[in-house]
Amino acid sequence: MAKIIPSEISKPQALRVLMVEDSESDEQLIIRELKKGGYEPEYERVETAAGMKKALKDKQWDIILCDYKMPEFNAPSAITLLKGTNIDIPLIIVSGAIGEEIAVKCMRSGAHDYIMKTNLSRLCPAITRELEEAEVRVQRKLAEDALKESEKKYRLLADNVHDVIFVLDMNLKYTYVSPSVKILRGYEPEELLQTNTCWDVDALLPGSGHEDHS
Repeated sequence: MAKIIPSEISKPQALRVLMVEDSESDEQLIIRELKKGGYEPEYERVETAAGMKKALKDKQWDIILCDYKMPEFNAPSAITLLKGTNIDIPLIIVSGAIGEEIAVKCMRSGAHDYIMKTNLSRLCPAITRELEEAEVRVQRKLAEDALKESEKKYRLLADNVHDVIFVLDMNLKYTYVSPSVKILRGYEPEELLQTNTCWDVDALLPGSGHEDHS
């Protein structure tokens, strides 16, 4: 008889959840839904602005799940608080009762989605989507920062070499000319940047002669 080898069960995905919620019973319903959806949540529940502010300062979170209305706090205030921290964390409203008009208003102000507590089956797919989009934003930011750092190093190098370095755009217009052009060609860099094309002032083009404008 052939031996049946059970397929490997995928491990639950760790998820750091900041829950802005005043109901302990609703908290447990949400946690059970997360576990059912393949997540292993590490979570903290807060229900005031001070509690949320402290939690954001003390730990890193993957997702914020926020009730719309609590005795001392609400979702619009939570969205405003999060914006003030400049921390990029997806915030999903999970509410027992919220009208479409209010939901749209919250989305426009910064919420990433809203889920009815009567339809928690939408929660895990929404979280998965938001985590993927958050990762895309992180990678884009890293690429932009790397490009800025590269441009900064290039500019530092170009500004301090003795040879003339220049950059043209697709229309053959100067977009950068190193300061050494003043010494070697007699032009101020600003003179060349103000020309329509490199052909208007050919001092940097191959075969051009020296023209002293000093």
